[in-house]
Amino acid sequence: MYYYHFHQWLSFFYFYCIFGWCFESTYVSLAKRKLINRGFMKGPWLPLYGTGAIAVLFVTLPFQSDWRLVYLVGALTATILEYIVGVLMVALFKVRYWDYSYRKIQFQGHICLVSSIAWGFLSLLMVYVVHEPVATFILSLNNDLVYVVTFILTVIIVFDFTNSFRRAMDLRNLIIQAKKLKTQLSDCMELQRELVKSNVEEKWVILNARMDYMQEHWTGQFANKANELSAILNDQKLQTDEQLARFEEFTEKQINDMKDKVEIIRQKMLPPAGHMLMNNPGAKMIGLKKETKILKKRLKKKKQMNS
Repeated sequence: MYYYHFHQWLSFFYFYCIFGWCFESTYVSLAKRKLINRGFMKGPWLPLYGTGAIAVLFVTLPFQSDWRLVYLVGALTATILEYIVGVLMVALFKVRYWDYSYRKIQFQGHICLVSSIAWGFLSLLMVYVVHEPVATFILSLNNDLVYVVTFILTVIIVFDFTNSFRRAMDLRNLIIQAKKLKTQLSDCMELQRELVKSNVEEKWVILNARMDYMQEHWTGQFANKANELSAILNDQKLQTDEQLARFEEFTEKQINDMKDKVEIIRQKMLPPAGHMLMNNPGAKMIGLKKETKILKKRLKKKKQMNS
């Protein structure tokens, strides 16, 4: 049974935030063969792990005499938490920070069987191996020192979270703008294709039919009249060509203007998206798969040029 004061629970929370960051960053860095600072924030802490650790410690209290129940309850708790956080981050920021869609057994890309199995083992590790020495060490420290360190960490983490949240919201607004422009650009190009295909081609068919009819039936004494009307129809053809050219020029200008706006938004996305895209390899902006790839390439190129 755990009997801790609030500031002690808070110190445990910060410990597991940092421990989770070390674990996650090490795992991903080894997999990618380069140093990666994982997480939503810039500092060496992952609140998801801290929250998960505290939640598992609480929910497994009645079952700690049976390691199998600790495994199952811990895995279930961590999986539910991971799903809730994933859904909330997508809904709030329009960004998926991790994606398990490539796994065989997964749900909406937020959770997967492999991850849940790992959470179960981590729960066993934390409950039976990690937490007791961690608690013993922290409780052995001077109480005033724990207060001071906890207070300093709280200030730093709140500041980091505030900045990260602001960047994420800035990126969210840009994602919404980019999706609107993407839709407008697609609609404009589709309109151009449809009008050129239907309206203009229809006029050509009608004009050609009229000319063919007159050339076939208006002969002899009506030859002069037929030639006159043929000339009029030829003028109408030329006017149709001119209208088509002006329409294509107008829509082309609209398309180029929208492409310029898309490029401006891409440039604005680079600062707020930098940490998210570079340090979370599976991250993607919802509805902007192509833009995500473009930004990742630019960020990698920028990093290579600066190094």
